[in-house]
Amino acid sequence: MDNKQKKYKILIIDDDKVFLETMCTILKMEGFDVHDAETAESGYEAMVNIKPDLVMLDINLPDKNGFDVLIAIKNSKNFSDMPVVLITADTAVLVDEAFEKGADDCFFKPINPKETIARIKRILDEYEN
Repeated sequence: MDNKQKKYKILIIDDDKVFLETMCTILKMEGFDVHDAETAESGYEAMVNIKPDLVMLDINLPDKNGFDVLIAIKNSKNFSDMPVVLITADTAVLVDEAFEKGADDCFFKPINPKETIARIKRILDEYEN
């Protein structure tokens, strides 16, 4: 299927409601099918139900650490091949650690919408090919 014809599903797991609304709007305007969750638990349920093409995962969630969720995704039989982008407002986060644990990219808040879209499309293209 041609990349331009496929409507990619993106799941955003973040407890920051303003960030979620903003990111959902930006991604929907780009033609993505966007879903959101505010906890690791509801995010996992959404992953099972919608089978997203990419997950954007906050490192600081109310119920779990995003690094632990990332490791669980990458060790999962069903989701190990799914691209995961970590999101954080904490500039002290070690990006190397994120990549070592399996992240495909790491975005720092506040995000730059154009750069974020370009990086998401690049990751999806890499996984598609």
